[in-house]
Amino acid sequence: MKLRTLHKIFIVFLFLGVYTNIWSQKSEANPLMDSLSYVYQKNVYSQPVLAKEAAQKWLEESEKQGLKIHTIRAHYALANLGNISGDYKSAVNETQKTIALLKELNMENGLAASYNILALGYKNLGNYPKAMESFLECLRYAEKMDDTQQEANAYQNIATLYVLQEEYKKATENLDRAADLYLELGDDDGVLVTLFNYASILKEQGKYDAAREHFKTVLDYREKEGNKAVIAYINMNLSQMLVKENKYKEAVISLKKTLSLLKEVDFKSDMVIILNDLGLCESKLGHTKQAISYFEQALQMGEEQAIKQYKSDIYKNLSQLYQDEGDYKKALAFYEKGVSTLSQQNSLDKEKYVAELQERYETQLKETRINLLEKEQKLGEAELQKAELTAKRQRLIRNVFIAGFILVLLSLLILRHQYVKRLKVQQELSLQREENADQKINQMIKDYRLSAVERYQQGQDEERARLAREIHDGIGSDLAGIKIAFEHYVEDQQEKPQTKRILTAINNACTDVRGLSHQLHPPAFAALGFTNFLGDFIDQISASDTIDFQTFFYPEEDINKLPDALLADVYRVVQELVNNILKHAEATNAEVQLTKHYDHLNIVVNDNGKGFQEHKKQGIGLRNIKERLSKMKGTLDIDSSASSGTSITIDIPLKQTM
Repeated sequence: MKLRTLHKIFIVFLFLGVYTNIWSQKSEANPLMDSLSYVYQKNVYSQPVLAKEAAQKWLEESEKQGLKIHTIRAHYALANLGNISGDYKSAVNETQKTIALLKELNMENGLAASYNILALGYKNLGNYPKAMESFLECLRYAEKMDDTQQEANAYQNIATLYVLQEEYKKATENLDRAADLYLELGDDDGVLVTLFNYASILKEQGKYDAAREHFKTVLDYREKEGNKAVIAYINMNLSQMLVKENKYKEAVISLKKTLSLLKEVDFKSDMVIILNDLGLCESKLGHTKQAISYFEQALQMGEEQAIKQYKSDIYKNLSQLYQDEGDYKKALAFYEKGVSTLSQQNSLDKEKYVAELQERYETQLKETRINLLEKEQKLGEAELQKAELTAKRQRLIRNVFIAGFILVLLSLLILRHQYVKRLKVQQELSLQREENADQKINQMIKDYRLSAVERYQQGQDEERARLAREIHDGIGSDLAGIKIAFEHYVEDQQEKPQTKRILTAINNACTDVRGLSHQLHPPAFAALGFTNFLGDFIDQISASDTIDFQTFFYPEEDINKLPDALLADVYRVVQELVNNILKHAEATNAEVQLTKHYDHLNIVVNDNGKGFQEHKKQGIGLRNIKERLSKMKGTLDIDSSASSGTSITIDIPLKQTM
């Protein structure tokens, strides 16, 4: 497992001017409201905490005085601050209140801006379907109210969703649409933001030098303005590029600087990302305890901000570090949390819904273009009508002469089409028959192979059982008789060291014969417990060989309850893998792990030996394992190298075997 860096698309959103439509509504002059609005606008990017205090006071006073327009503005201001500072739940909640009040007052001018802010909140919470749906609503109201500014902002923000799906071409197309609209408006700040977003796409594509050049250009402008929010985001991008380039020492210095900037503006959600990246760099530099501290801080802060899309990676990073520290209990606990969080986040229904909304968005763009073309066509048709009146007589005469020719030509084309269609149907039927025949043959071959494998394994198991009985009943009984006879014999003899050595050798031979008999054909696991039996088998090997084997069974009770037929196959597979390590690996340490999940049993066997090349001809043992797994519908994954040994992972589905 590799440590993962959190991945966020740092797209700068246009907030300045977004709320002008709401502010433009008529309302009575109110010095207190205007002063609070001024304090908010002045500090929104440089001192967000001060801006939030002014917005909350603004909301409280406007509600007391029953000033609905100011109430709407205050809710919108708090929503805007939520997106800037990383309190995305607050952003969504405040924007929904803004939209409800606007609709209650039948004020459509502010709805485009409000849906834009709402979409950003949903996107940052990882709810991409809701985000795309809100962006589409923003576009709809922007086009209805002829609000070019909000239309440009929506295209810019839609680009972020495409970047998240690594569809950089579509992201660039939307940024181009936004840039054209900003140029049309003469909005230099919008063009500058678009440049920042192009740099973000270059970063995602791994073009770090070009991205770094664009980021520094934007940084020069923003430092002159004193826009602390954007300065912090640019430093985040520059820091993460150092992490991507494996320049960990330089990255630590840059990340700490960025963390200080984020603390200054109280952007907690982005601090989670920086803390995670610091943990990653410290782990790469060998500072494990410091790395764990950073990851735990990130996780705690992420819980407070409910940033679900990042929790899975943080859990897995912690799992890896605790595994390196040898604390497997904590490693497993964090790994299971990571898997659980990831499965909740990435549901198939959500992906389908995102695709559906993207299709709606693309369709809406096409419909807009078609409407424009239709308008142009109507203008052209008006001009053409005059020319058509003069040419009408000429067309009539011409049409009479060519009508007969067209009728003949159409008849020939219809006949040819019917003939070609009939040939095509015949070809398709022929191909379908061939495909059906091939499928039946392949299925028969597959069934035959599975049957042969089952008969072969059944014969193997029967032969093992026969040999085990012969050894136990034959050699085992003979040795037992020899032991009893020798014990009677030595009772009347004087005790000698040689007598004791012979008796010890006979006892060892009895033990070895019994162990060999159990290995060839183990007894029913219900009496002994499968995990105890397998653990004893591996402990005997550790005691008699130079390799130190470690075992891990979780949960043991659930594993022991599995069917004997399945456990017998599992025992054979583990036995074969352990024997391969003893014969070929030249290892000093090895590990056997069995983990029962809800729907499958996971087996991991790894060693620190010399590894092997997978493309070489496989031995009988590995073929036997694959044949058993084929029968159980199991999967096998091998990771082997000379530097790190061999790791074999097996997953066996339980629903088909229980």
